Amino acid sequence: MESGSSRSKWGTLLSCSLSCFVVWLDYAIVNTALPAIQNDLSASFVQLQWVMNSLSLALTVLIVTLGRLSDHIGRRMMNVIGVSCFGLFSLLAGFAESPGWLIFYRFLQGAACAAIIPSALALISHAFPGEEKGKAIGIWSGISALGMAAGPAVGGFLVSALSWRWIFFINVPFALASAILSAFFAKESRLETGGQKIDIKGFILLTLGLSALVFSLMHAPDWGWDSEKTLLLTLGALIFLAWFYLSERHSPAPIIPFALLFNRAFFYPTCAMIGLVFVFASNLFLIPLYLIQIRGEVAYQAGFMILSITACIALLSPCVGRLMEKISAKTLMIIGLVLFGASTLLQAFFQVDTSLFFVLASLILLGIGWGIARTPATTSAIASAPHQFAGTATGVLWSIQNASGVLSIAIILTIFRKIFEAGSTPESFMAGYQTAMWILSAVTLATILTISLFMRPNPNQP
Repeated sequence: MESGSSRSKWGTLLSCSLSCFVVWLDYAIVNTALPAIQNDLSASFVQLQWVMNSLSLALTVLIVTLGRLSDHIGRRMMNVIGVSCFGLFSLLAGFAESPGWLIFYRFLQGAACAAIIPSALALISHAFPGEEKGKAIGIWSGISALGMAAGPAVGGFLVSALSWRWIFFINVPFALASAILSAFFAKESRLETGGQKIDIKGFILLTLGLSALVFSLMHAPDWGWDSEKTLLLTLGALIFLAWFYLSERHSPAPIIPFALLFNRAFFYPTCAMIGLVFVFASNLFLIPLYLIQIRGEVAYQAGFMILSITACIALLSPCVGRLMEKISAKTLMIIGLVLFGASTLLQAFFQVDTSLFFVLASLILLGIGWGIARTPATTSAIASAPHQFAGTATGVLWSIQNASGVLSIAIILTIFRKIFEAGSTPESFMAGYQTAMWILSAVTLATILTISLFMRPNPNQP
């Protein structure tokens, strides 16, 4: 019996890690293919942003609701459905013949991701007892990060040797394997609701509010931050989200239990993730452009250079999970954020002809910082939630941090484009890049101060 239980536990970890591996593989692999997609489909700069942001839009808008839904209908069922759909939509994205269709299929990929991530983390949280949870999530982070690590190099190879379309085709076998493993090994778990149903009104209000907010952030750089469209969408978002909050306070089965959201043990690790994702999202968008368009690296060379970031994340994440048994999550978060900030500071001094050693050192620091800070932040936030809200907590955490990534790309790329397009030269590109890095360094510093001053260490850790 114990052997069967152990096999189920580790089988669950493998299947859930593989499902998130393919998500991160897709996210990281697309960056190196952006120039090829732009040339082949005649995509504009704005359309390239949407190739990245459409996935983030769907993920941000739907992950809370699908996380809550997975608590009700079953996390294993949601995980299998999500991974299967992700494989299908990846196949369709590979056959896209226009930027519009590619953006649409990327949106559907994001919807599938919104089903995968909360169900995977909830299944792992259910399978492993409290003392093993940090180690399990560290292993999950490491395997997931292998997708991020492999993405740039694999993407660069596929684009150079075959076609950008293969960056989507490659997802299909991984998605199929993950769905089969999850169906066979993961134990079904769900919230015993006693007849409670999903709050449909809350779902509609949250979806409308988040959609309006994220859509306004994505289009604000082109419409103008003070344009009528931007202001109306932002106002609509605030109205729907305020209505959602008031409605959920009196709902017998709220989409988001706000006691969880305002719990200090959940709130401050979430703040750390907001800062990390804000910096990482726009940084990972700009780095390939710098390497390929300014330094003149070909796609596979740029992919291997970005591999220095993602390989550090993949190697460190499992080790950090074990370190949490000896070092407090707060301390690890601060160490990671300091290294993260050191990277953006170094990048603020990049020039057209910066030495390869300097560039690689900066990228490695970025990967080390993320690898050290992410696991304790995620583990602390998820562990602070009662088990019955594991899917919900994961959905809330990812929705907030993805909104942070969308906000980052909207703000940072607006500033970058204003400076770059004023001259449209390598020098103006670098001026925009350097300004962006100074801003990201300031955001990292603010995150470090917030965690240092206000987060209380977990009393159950050293």
